[in-house]
Formats: sequence, structure tokens, C-alpha cells
Amino acid sequence: MKVYSFGIETVPVAGVSTENGILIIGSVKNENYRIMLLKLNYEGELEWFKFFGGKDDWEGHSIARVNDGYLIGGAVEGVATPDGGRDWKAYLAKINKNGDRVWEKKYHILGNECVYSIVPVSDGILLGGEASDDSKRGFFLMKTDFKGDPLWKRTLGAWDDAMFGGIVEGKDGFTLIGSVKDDSWKVIAFEFDWEGDIIGEKPLGNGMALDVRDLNGKIFITGDKNGEFWVSLIGEWETTLGEGTGTAIQILDDGILVGGELNGNAIVAKLGFDGKLIWKKKLWENGWIEVLSENLAFGVREEGREIVIASHPF
Repeated sequence: MKVYSFGIETVPVAGVSTENGILIIGSVKNENYRIMLLKLNYEGELEWFKFFGGKDDWEGHSIARVNDGYLIGGAVEGVATPDGGRDWKAYLAKINKNGDRVWEKKYHILGNECVYSIVPVSDGILLGGEASDDSKRGFFLMKTDFKGDPLWKRTLGAWDDAMFGGIVEGKDGFTLIGSVKDDSWKVIAFEFDWEGDIIGEKPLGNGMALDVRDLNGKIFITGDKNGEFWVSLIGEWETTLGEGTGTAIQILDDGILVGGELNGNAIVAKLGFDGKLIWKKKLWENGWIEVLSENLAFGVREEGREIVIASHPF
């Protein structure tokens, strides 16, 4: 196991495959939070790292690959707090293959927002995330051109709490998956056409969806249901792995990897496409998984006051 620490907190959040490894985005805290980029090879060895920051706190939450580089997203110029923070601006930047910024954009939507998903499409960039005002929380969608300039934006809902899950593309549009709470948590699929107009809304069950993927035209999620590590192929099957939370998904040719936390430990499990458990492995204690590739897991391990990145082959 390889361990990397760059501050009081070092937290990976999302990753994308590169030509010769994986590029991880997350956040690091010393005095303020900064966006962290880590380039690692296929063995999990660090090749380079970069930090982006400025006024107040900056956090990295999403990354996508494009032809000539990468798009990164998150929240900037806000104040981080245990319940999410305040005054965040949604953030999008393009970087080249060396991690240098080409351009960046900051967006004000409702007053407190974050980009959690970036989907490059044929005629622009689709962004999804959370947006809130002083009283309620919800979601936003935005389409930009290839320079990050907005073409349209939409906001959804006003709930006591809301947690963005992901965006799934379809033939006739796309679906935003989010978890919302008034009395209890429930997962909802919001369906949109390519112009950003909502065409449907479907409840997917009680619980929280923390990662979402498309699996042969169906929605695959992992998260938390009644305190259990929850995995579900919507409309087909669902299962739980024990007390904990699912946080990461990787679709393989011969099955599905899910990662997260069980009983305080970071775990990875492989399931068949029918939902049956093939194997389950504990990778380290006192932590959880945030990012999965085909043969590496990246996550957090608590060591005293420091939170570090721990990468582990399996």
C-alpha cells in the first residue's frame, strides 16, 4: 500500500484514466483548502502533483477527459464547514496533459454551488451539481460551450437537504440522479431532453445514492440504505453488503467493482451482473474508498489528525 499526504487533510474524490495511468482530483488542507491534482502510473506510483487555490477555500470534486486535455470541476472562493460550507462558486477549468490550466470559469447560480459531474457532449459541456440558497438545497444543470461560457442553466427543487449522485446519458437526453431529504432520504431520477427541459421524474427508492453509472441502459447506483452498504441495478435487483456505505463504482467486462466503507474499514467488492457477490476484500482499516480503477483503489485512511490518501492494488 502506498500512502501520500500533503497536509492536515488529503482527500481524493474522483479520477479518470490517462494514456499511462490515472489522474486524481481532490482537495488538500493546510491553512485553506486547495484543489489537488495527482498523476499516478498504473502501479499507483506518484508522477506529479499540482495544487490550485486562491481566495478562501477551493475544493476539487469532478474530472473528465477530452481530446486535448481534461476538464476539472468543484467549488471555489467559499468557506468550508462540516455541513458543506457557504458562499461557494461553481468551478470549471480546462487543463492540459501536464496539469497546467488553459482556462477557468466561476459561476454564481443561487449563492452556494458545486460542480460534481462533468459530461463532455458533441456540442459543449454538461455540468451537474448542487445549488442552495440560505434556506433550502437542490440541484443545478448547466450546459456550456467548449470554453465554459454558459448556454443554459436549470435548477431543481428546494429540499431540507440534497445530495448529488450523478448524470447518466441516454439516447433522447440524460438523467440526473439525486438524493433528497425532507422527512427521510429518497433517490429520484430527473429526466431531461438535450435542450435542458425536464420530461420526467421517477422515484428510485429510499436511501442515498453516492455514485451512479450507466449499465447497459439501466441505472446502477451504490450508496447508503438504512445504514447499510447499498448496491442496486434499478428495476432489476438490489443487495446490501453490511453496515457501511458504498461510494465508488467501476464497471468491468466480467462484473462490477464497488468500493466504500464497511464497519469502519475500506473495502472493495466484486459483484456479478446479476448482483451476486463474487469476492470482498478489506484493504485497510479506519478509512474508506473514494476512487476505483480496474486494479487500484484510492481512498482515505485516518492517521491521528491527518487524513491521507492510501492507494492499494487488489
